[in-house]
Amino acid sequence: MKIYVKAEKFREVISKCMNSHIERIFFGIGKIEVSAYRIVDIIECKNIAKNPETEFLADPMCMYNVYKQAEGKGLEIIALIHSHPTDPVPSNLDLKNMRLWEVPWIIINNVKGSYKAWTYNKEKGLEEIEIVEEDYFN
Repeated sequence: MKIYVKAEKFREVISKCMNSHIERIFFGIGKIEVSAYRIVDIIECKNIAKNPETEFLADPMCMYNVYKQAEGKGLEIIALIHSHPTDPVPSNLDLKNMRLWEVPWIIINNVKGSYKAWTYNKEKGLEEIEIVEEDYFN
């Protein structure tokens, strides 16, 4: 599986993350295809965690609104995107939560701007998946 994302929108997200001292949280909405996740929009939610420099907790009302917006367009939440002050690999807390949110997690380093996408499932464990930035979708 690969994740396809609009390059311009994804670059905006990376820029927001790099200009922040807290972990930022976004949701990718789109469709799951036979061999790909296709993100058509990315929506940010406020991080309401007690320690936002090292963890995130998305505002539940925002999450509900993202879900309703996706549903209204015939889409679904297909990726969770957030920033880290360290390398773009899942933390222990991320791994715990990835078991609950079985969608790809894209992690962006808020210092270097580097990023990686990960999935977790019971059979295969943690796997890195490729992110493909596109100028347009076919």
